[in-house]
Amino acid sequence: MPESDQNVSPSPNGESFQLPLPTDYEQEWLRLKQLAETQRERGREIVVVMGVGFVGAVMAGVVADSSDPQGNPAKFVIGMQRPSTRSYWKIPYLNRGIAPVEAEDPEVEPLIKRCVLEKKTLTATFSYDALSLADVVVVDVQCDYHKETLGDVKKGHAAIGALENSLKVIGEKIDPGCLVLIETTVPPGTTEYVAYPILKKAFEKRGFNDAEPLLAHSFERVMPGRNYVSSIRDFWRVCSGINDIARDKVVKFLSEVLNVEQFPLTVLDRPIESETCKIVENSYRAATLAFLDEWSVFAERNGVDITKVVDAIKIRPTHSNMIFPGPGIGGYCLPKDGGLGVWAYHTLMGFDDDLFKITPMSIDINDTRALRPPQMVRDALRNMGKIVPVSKIAVLGISYRQDVGDTRYSGSEIIVRKLVEWPKWGEMWSSTTPMSNIGGNSKNRTLIRHRGTP
Repeated sequence: MPESDQNVSPSPNGESFQLPLPTDYEQEWLRLKQLAETQRERGREIVVVMGVGFVGAVMAGVVADSSDPQGNPAKFVIGMQRPSTRSYWKIPYLNRGIAPVEAEDPEVEPLIKRCVLEKKTLTATFSYDALSLADVVVVDVQCDYHKETLGDVKKGHAAIGALENSLKVIGEKIDPGCLVLIETTVPPGTTEYVAYPILKKAFEKRGFNDAEPLLAHSFERVMPGRNYVSSIRDFWRVCSGINDIARDKVVKFLSEVLNVEQFPLTVLDRPIESETCKIVENSYRAATLAFLDEWSVFAERNGVDITKVVDAIKIRPTHSNMIFPGPGIGGYCLPKDGGLGVWAYHTLMGFDDDLFKITPMSIDINDTRALRPPQMVRDALRNMGKIVPVSKIAVLGISYRQDVGDTRYSGSEIIVRKLVEWPKWGEMWSSTTPMSNIGGNSKNRTLIRHRGTP
């Protein structure tokens, strides 16, 4: 990267923002401090949302848009993002009242605009010093699972480095009475085995030897699409705290910012229970999808209409949620969450036996079933007397879910990658997905041609 590019952060629309200089930090701290003092005079809690990406940006908006029983804003939110070349642009975007995430939900843009420009209950910053002002810190820092081999999820690891670094900074900055709510989907045991020791050591280093970190966990259930905001604000939540005080604080906080009257909280005893809940929830769904894969192949080979079979079964109430499998499951959570559980069992808990079989097998099946459509295309062309390298192939639909412009881990990506191993033209079309997420033109509703591996 040229030196000049290292000092700017380009936004998706091409606008570049100068990264903050050392002299900017003092000025930013004065701005935040003054804002916090003003908001406290109005009786509002200061909430710092750490990470304003796919989940954090909208969570910040939901909290900033909440109100007390009299209808008055009760929270002031500071969205905090590390000033990197990849992500810094989100800060000036937010401070203009522009959502830093694209969404099909028409509520996202008005939510951010309203909180920033009208209610003035939301701002964004690059300064970690904002943490020292917080009554509550909501952690929405990404925790990935890196798969080293396609089709063998056990050969992978949880990438918790960014989360650990964030927790270290939090421990260095926050007041010991601040609630730290981890919203990120993490390996079971992370709050107790990773986060607690980090914060406890940081407190002791600062002289707070008797202070117990007020840690809590409540995973998000964000659903991309037209119900993006509602999936955060108007949906059932599970939460837990590392001790009684943390548990009471997280229940109070979530009850004040979410629609708990219609969607009551489920309060568990320990964070590891809340963490396990999210992993089991998504592993179960992945397993049911993987189960139908072999039956779809059976049906294909024997002339059975599997769609009719599934519809006939779904009439039975106990089987009404049966889902017909496509070429992969896609999305950010289902392809990885089971891997987080397997990794935690061996790495955090220290067990070395081969306990998990169904969970990793399900992920492996879902990850590799997208390899079958290219084989079917090859065979079909061969039956027509044609070969793939000189054929035009249209892939219709590239997002993993209907009416959602989200291509993360989409099975269509594997299909395209496999097909373009041959030097031919492939064409993809999607009504909702920006093609830049796969490669090529960034406009929607456009037929894009790709040559070579994307």
